[in-house]
Amino acid sequence: MYAGRLNRRVTIKSRTETSDSQGGYTTTWSTLASVWAEIVPISAREAFHRQGLQPGTTHRFKIRYRSDVDTTQQIYLGDRVFYIRGIQNLDERDRWLQLLCEEAA
Repeated sequence: MYAGRLNRRVTIKSRTETSDSQGGYTTTWSTLASVWAEIVPISAREAFHRQGLQPGTTHRFKIRYRSDVDTTQQIYLGDRVFYIRGIQNLDERDRWLQLLCEEAA
């Protein structure tokens, strides 16, 4: 993996739930970080044949390692939203993360 492939700026957002005066809560999304990423669309054939992919996975994002990324977060690319469905520490040396994502409809 070369840093030169990280050619798209994306924003990782975390969900915050705030209680309201009615006994419920309001969900808002706040920016965790803006990072450079490599984005690879996953073909239908690859999604069908690879057993390691989650159903609905449409894209792979590769970013520099961060310990604060989890599957409750979302990735924003302009006005597009992606749900993080899986996370892989690619080299097990805390250098790169691969995020398996599903684009919101």
